[in-house]
Amino acid sequence: MNTSQLSNNDYFILKHKNINVADIIIENGDITDVINIYEPEHLPYKYVDDKSKNITLLNSWVEHRGIPFSREDYDAIMEEFNVSSSKELTVLSYGLNLTDHYWLCEKNNEKKWEDVNFIDNNFSARIGKIMPELAEKYQDFINPDLSSNGRLKKYWIINNGKRELCKAGSGDLKQEPFNEFIASQIADRLNIDHVNYELKKHNDEIYCKCGCMIDKNVEFVNAFSVYLEGEKTGDKYNDYLNACSKMGINNAREDVDKMIVLDYLIRNTDRHVGNFGILRNSETLKWEKIAPVFDNGNSLWHNAQGVQFINSNSKSECRSFTGENEKNILLVGGTPWLDKSKLKGIDKIITDAFILNRNIENERVDKIVSEFQKRVNNLDIVLERNRETENRQTQSIERKGKSW
Repeated sequence: MNTSQLSNNDYFILKHKNINVADIIIENGDITDVINIYEPEHLPYKYVDDKSKNITLLNSWVEHRGIPFSREDYDAIMEEFNVSSSKELTVLSYGLNLTDHYWLCEKNNEKKWEDVNFIDNNFSARIGKIMPELAEKYQDFINPDLSSNGRLKKYWIINNGKRELCKAGSGDLKQEPFNEFIASQIADRLNIDHVNYELKKHNDEIYCKCGCMIDKNVEFVNAFSVYLEGEKTGDKYNDYLNACSKMGINNAREDVDKMIVLDYLIRNTDRHVGNFGILRNSETLKWEKIAPVFDNGNSLWHNAQGVQFINSNSKSECRSFTGENEKNILLVGGTPWLDKSKLKGIDKIITDAFILNRNIENERVDKIVSEFQKRVNNLDIVLERNRETENRQTQSIERKGKSW
């Protein structure tokens, strides 16, 4: 499909692999009508028996599927593909991505999932403009770059048959790729299930790259959709864990707590309901497990405008449960899995990584290392306080039980 093929009023089928989920009308990238819903359990959100709400939810799904307006190369992409919005671009690229198995198929089009998905099929690589030796050219313009959310420049490539995501840094410091690598090293040492990030240098620019965490049978469902499966009490942490339990993931708390601990240590300011969640089988809809931790670039004081603002005690935003990493850490229960001795020598790994970034001065590197170590040291105090609180609550419940 190309821009000349998208009319003002097009009839599409929303598909989950080869399952027809819904018939929809799309006008200039906007879903204006939902004609039929065939498989409500396969919708990318929890079904509601209200046509206007289904239209709203599907539009929100398409919008969050595309590149955001804050993306650094947003205008260049819009101009390159001659479209006026990322939603229009999403429709033009069949709504395909490398996160899940949903796509948009034109009515009366006989293409199947096997014909179009990015897991099995080659795709045009926009990274060819930057790393031409890694990019293969294909006639069709669609590629997963056009449906990869997030504000950073990013490019999918096919490297020896593997799908890999490369992400650049932003601003003057371009610190995010290094943070991804460092977070990956910390998670590896603490036995936290995570997507592995490596650093790659090309033409004096350094990117981080990682593999794809889905395959032809397993897809990612973000936390926003997980929340919709459970009851809403206002306690986001327990609502999330209860939703996971309801869907058969009974060991969710430890995995979620590991993510919270990692975010606290690295001071991740971008953990939101779109970048954590679960993995599920797209055929059976069985929830498999908590997804590995990924997307950790906005961390380690990446946006501090001077070394004087790099402080271990400063509050850090976190949009997953409470709004702050320093409040999230208070939710964590028992941590028999945590062995801080495995972080010995991590300061050298942090230093060695940042030395590769010519935009970061040594003074900043030293301050990040020292303040990170303070957060590591403070972790024991916080977790011990949590254990004391939980013990008091348990004892109170036991006393009440005896009084009955």
